Amino acid sequence: MTVELASPELQEVAAVLARATGLSLASGLLRTLRNSLIAAADELLMTPMDLARKVIAGDPQGVGVLIEHAVVGETYFYRHPEQLHALAALLREHPEPLRIWSAGCASGEEPYSIAMALLDAGRGGRGDAIVGTDVSERALRSARAGVYNAWSLRRMPPHVRSGHLEGEGQWRVSDEARALVELRRHNLVADPPPPGPFDAVLCRNVLIYFEPPTAAAILYRLASALTPGGFLVLSPVELPLAAGMELEWIEVGGATLLRRGS
Repeated sequence: MTVELASPELQEVAAVLARATGLSLASGLLRTLRNSLIAAADELLMTPMDLARKVIAGDPQGVGVLIEHAVVGETYFYRHPEQLHALAALLREHPEPLRIWSAGCASGEEPYSIAMALLDAGRGGRGDAIVGTDVSERALRSARAGVYNAWSLRRMPPHVRSGHLEGEGQWRVSDEARALVELRRHNLVADPPPPGPFDAVLCRNVLIYFEPPTAAAILYRLASALTPGGFLVLSPVELPLAAGMELEWIEVGGATLLRRGS
């Protein structure tokens, strides 16, 4: 059964999803929600309308499966590479092991890219640790496998690919890079930050999917997870969301990073 874009049921499903994850799937994204609802219903062997009713009623299984299909997982290796290079340059000489949080890491390309950037900056064997988190257990299973196709590698520099990936057609992240990354499920809206504090927190191309009040609350939570002097890294389009926060704007090599005061 088709769920119409303007149906009251779909609007109610969007409201349930927003309460559960903070994701805003209103207006133009309702088509995405409808497609996600259809895919989730196929997985559960029921009609989209029956699933919509279960979700509206608060059924945990229905909500959980819909979340897996509704979260946005578009990512790739070395996205916004100028930010990775800037972060690696700023942290290269850090005397202690680094602790870094990649929030909303989807299928893992971002935390593995951070690991590769740190290794290429000469920080191998320094005890650095990267925590990658996401609300989707399905995405995290892909991240834990650490195997990617050419689409995920489309922006990766050739020397990075040859230095940190193994295989052909399907590429596996090297053991050295994988060893730096821990992956865990985390809901940015409902859960406290992972154990920190962190020398850097990256949350890129995630906050744009939240309503402004929710995005602001998440931003303050991310900043509070930083160690004094630590860096918050947002995508360029999300930087205006941090205007007015007590963070110093740092320009390095064409990238803008935000630094928490000492």
